Amino acid sequence: MKKVVCFGLVNPGQVFAVETYPAANTGAYVSAKWPFIGADSVMVARTLARWASAEVHVIGNALGDDAAGRAVIETLASEGIHPHLPLRAGLRTPEEVDIVDRAGHRTFFVEQSPIWDTAAEADLAPLAGADLVYLDWYAYAGAARVMAAARAAGVPAYLNVDADPAQRNLIGDATWAQMSADGSHETRAALDAAHDAQALGPRAVIVTRGRDGALAWDGSRETVAPALDVAVRDAQGAGAAFSAAMIHALLRDWPIAQALRFATRAGSLKVAQRGLLERLPRDD
Repeated sequence: MKKVVCFGLVNPGQVFAVETYPAANTGAYVSAKWPFIGADSVMVARTLARWASAEVHVIGNALGDDAAGRAVIETLASEGIHPHLPLRAGLRTPEEVDIVDRAGHRTFFVEQSPIWDTAAEADLAPLAGADLVYLDWYAYAGAARVMAAARAAGVPAYLNVDADPAQRNLIGDATWAQMSADGSHETRAALDAAHDAQALGPRAVIVTRGRDGALAWDGSRETVAPALDVAVRDAQGAGAAFSAAMIHALLRDWPIAQALRFATRAGSLKVAQRGLLERLPRDD
């Protein structure tokens, strides 16, 4: 079985579902709530583990040696994931609240904590023998360190990155880069952004576009994949489901066009249900 290492920020939280996100100084009734473990890297890891896509390891920040931190470790281990997340006395595990609505919006509230700085000390040992490493760019200095270690070890890197000029070095070192663009970006503009990013060095750049699907440029071919028409229930984790599907496909050497269609289907199916996408989507 292939080995995947997922790097990023790690913390527990709760998702609250509302019909419509409330305006300031108003409120909303919560129709459902459920626990989750974020951020994207952990959701990618948990999804891959559910699909039995790979042997999955998680590296990132430390957690507090408290009930919340221990629960994260126990949950990941119970799902067959290998967590490499130290528990530290004297630190409290930060928590998060995410609000999702029927329009497909997701708003997060996460605690400020010195724990986030410990991502720069993530355990690099699991990279040995890995077939792919997934990285979240917003782990900042930690992401650059993990990317450098992966490059030195010859481990291909799948980078979830913001389309920000400040991330050019990270994009240039990635094997594949996934960016996001909302509906305000026309298809041509999104493709142009993919061209610009791919010129920095990745084999391919993928741009997710929410209800408009996704597109990719691999240096020779542009591919556009439309999203499925689904009723939105929970947009939280849609990008992670997309990333997990891309990784599943890339580990199996699928062409980018096939991988993109598969991942777009996964992202669509995810927003149509609450929580993680439990089943591997069909490859049509």
